[in-house]
Amino acid sequence: MFAAGPDYHAQLENYGAAIRELHHSRIPEDNMLGWWSWTAFYMRITEGNSFTNALWLAKHLKDLGYNWFHFDFGYGYARGDYATPNATKFPRGMRPETQRIAQLGLNIGIWTAPFEVGEFGSIYQNHKDWLVRNAKGEPIQVTTDEEVRSEKVFALDCTNPAAQEFLRQTYRTLAREWQVKYIKLDFMDTTAVEGYSYRPHTTALENIRIGLQVIRDAVGDTVLLDKDGSPMLTPVGIVDQGRVSQDTGHTFERSKEAAPGIAARYYMHRNFFVNDPDAFTVSRQVIEERKIQAPLTLDEAKVSIALAAVSGGMYEIGDDLPTLGADPDRVALVTNPDLLAIAKLGRAALPIDLLSYRAEDEEPSIFLLREDARQSVLAVFNWTDKPSSHRFSFADLKLANGRKYRFIDIFDSQRELPASGDSIALDHTAHSVQILKIIDDAVPAAAPSVSIQSPDHAKVDEAVKLIATADPNGVPALSYRWDFGDGTSEQGRQVVHAYTMSGTYTVRLTVDGVDGVPAEKQMSILVNGTEEIGPPTRYQEEEPNPLP
Repeated sequence: MFAAGPDYHAQLENYGAAIRELHHSRIPEDNMLGWWSWTAFYMRITEGNSFTNALWLAKHLKDLGYNWFHFDFGYGYARGDYATPNATKFPRGMRPETQRIAQLGLNIGIWTAPFEVGEFGSIYQNHKDWLVRNAKGEPIQVTTDEEVRSEKVFALDCTNPAAQEFLRQTYRTLAREWQVKYIKLDFMDTTAVEGYSYRPHTTALENIRIGLQVIRDAVGDTVLLDKDGSPMLTPVGIVDQGRVSQDTGHTFERSKEAAPGIAARYYMHRNFFVNDPDAFTVSRQVIEERKIQAPLTLDEAKVSIALAAVSGGMYEIGDDLPTLGADPDRVALVTNPDLLAIAKLGRAALPIDLLSYRAEDEEPSIFLLREDARQSVLAVFNWTDKPSSHRFSFADLKLANGRKYRFIDIFDSQRELPASGDSIALDHTAHSVQILKIIDDAVPAAAPSVSIQSPDHAKVDEAVKLIATADPNGVPALSYRWDFGDGTSEQGRQVVHAYTMSGTYTVRLTVDGVDGVPAEKQMSILVNGTEEIGPPTRYQEEEPNPLP
């Protein structure tokens, strides 16, 4: 593919769109909001502290959309044996734990490094022939895991049929028995090692791709797969999400290190996959064993959450939630309605200065998000240790000269910044961000334009599918709430419902949009007669697709 032009943003976006079409990318419709354990506890995750955080999440944040609960690294016994938990930390096993968390109305996520095999695990102990080998026939060591104990780590040969079956059974256990709906796939770059395989002349990247296809076939189409450490293009078309940045954490430096990747890979979002910017951290949590001995300032906490928001991708809290809950000003960040709207909208902000940032700014720092015809969002980060300032013309912000705009501080909705003619000046303290909602009052706030697709009649007990569609050229929709008229309700753009009694039911749909004006739609469904239930049939698991 070759293209040339004066607008490098357009060139990147065209390339991303071409990848989406050529590689048949999997792009989830809804963005994922939730919590993960890694930066909250690192290796100290246990049955007790995980369930405490699940309770807090379900009680305080689930209704805002934070409905994913993600166990990260630390729950397992050995690298490679991801269906075998560490009984010291989870004495009842993981299945009872994931079941009781799911009963809180939370979706379960889990971490794996699918092609890493630790020397203490069952594969290395019993099946060394399943590993990528050197010319002498010896397993190739790819790294050493020092998190818990010094453990040599090797690469799984995904062309070996027995290794494939092990992967298949492992990931089926996670998806079917543990009720996992999201799986992180980490350290695939570490295991992308050239060597000798069961299938001759298989390259390292082919080995990864084969293994990923085994996993996808094992878990089915509805489980979300997130590529973490991995080449960017190799997993496209198999995974749903993909990490685009360095690891984040409880320091300003971690946010600063993550930002260039988020900026440089913005065009991958919803083209390669949904971008994963890593979790944000906003609490005063201190983790001494990780040499995190001073809490984030409030300004630094704002930097962390704003960076996740402008990525347009996954939006995960990385704090111990009771610790977060002790500070109302920090809780206000994760419940901020404008930040939540940006996260649910799920669009990557444009890094205006990706290739033109000022030397004194040290790295890209200006992000612009066009939400609809009425409003935009501007985020300006100060990555330096000194105060700084910027002046933007309306043209810089893709605004029309001669128009009146309001610039509202998203962290303080009562604070408006004045424009001067056709420009605006911003002053920044060190380690800070200003994120502004830009409103053109000449364009009235409007509701999304929504249509409903559904039958107008159904039988008792029949599964009725209802689909809401928002006009893509209108005000973007953020959430959908259905009232089925029989005392039940559900959220989501597409829902399935069965009525248990005859009657005429009024279905009401409420759709929230970025302008803050909800759309209201209603329709009637006549329910009569009874759905005929046929003779019993045996449930049959789908067989995996044959590998090439």
